Amino acid sequence: MAPTLADLVIVVVTWQSAAEVSALFASLAPTLAAGAELVVVDNASTDDTANLVRRLAPAAVVIANAANRGFAAAANQGLAASTRPFVLFLNPDCVVAPDAIAHALAYLAGLPTAGVVGCRTLNADGTAQPTVDRFHGVRGLIVEALRGGRGPVRGSAPATSGVVDWVYGSFLLARRTALAAVAGFDEAYEMYGEDLDLCHRLRAAGLRVGYCAEATIVHHGNRSGAQRYGADRDVAVLAGTLRFFRRRRGRLATLAFRAVGGASFAVKAWRADDAATARRYAAMARLCLSGDPGGRRADDARLRASGGPGIEGP
Repeated sequence: MAPTLADLVIVVVTWQSAAEVSALFASLAPTLAAGAELVVVDNASTDDTANLVRRLAPAAVVIANAANRGFAAAANQGLAASTRPFVLFLNPDCVVAPDAIAHALAYLAGLPTAGVVGCRTLNADGTAQPTVDRFHGVRGLIVEALRGGRGPVRGSAPATSGVVDWVYGSFLLARRTALAAVAGFDEAYEMYGEDLDLCHRLRAAGLRVGYCAEATIVHHGNRSGAQRYGADRDVAVLAGTLRFFRRRRGRLATLAFRAVGGASFAVKAWRADDAATARRYAAMARLCLSGDPGGRRADDARLRASGGPGIEGP
């Protein structure tokens, strides 16, 4: 039997999102009217996000955290708040096109061995936003560096649907059974990298990752991340990727990522046209070459506080 929207729960993690949620909920209105459930987990916003959500979506389940637990932990809270068989994790700064969720749900249902599905994502001006990427091995890292790319992390925006390595988490539709098989998101991740990590573990568990080009959203540029990290957002994204390599790819791949990334970003800092860009690339080079010891300590503390294992790796 084909799933319906009544089989779906939408989980939205918010932080300082009062300026975004109105447009998101307006775009979700037809889906919610068709029976989908909405769970919003607010990570201790100070801009009245939680109260605004309650006014805009009175039927929603709202979980208001007393502290910012990070995206992965909050997403797991939202997952635990419902029992519906399909779960859509959706960023608050998105606007969903009509029938996008129905298209993605049908596509996931048609891929019985898939655990998650992503969608085609557009910028506000209608241009395509990268939402699909591949897992980078040691050889690929070296090739990227020699080709002079932006660095080890890249993305694409395919025009056609298909099976991919991993999809970005701005729109992540999953089977509950698949999430249960890998124990949900890894709460070592505060922000950035948790989608890469989840897809990697799903693939390791024998499940596929799909991309549905017929489902479209507009994503307004990671506003929560920009608010939280400001000019250091690229450094935070890189820290998430380093975390993934430490936890999933092994010592050799981690050291290769650090060496290639550190060298690449150091060259970019030296060649930068302005001081701000040079400082950003220099910070990214230092992060790679040092292995982010501060981030490792924070990850370790976060995991031990939740009863999980500590951090290992180079």
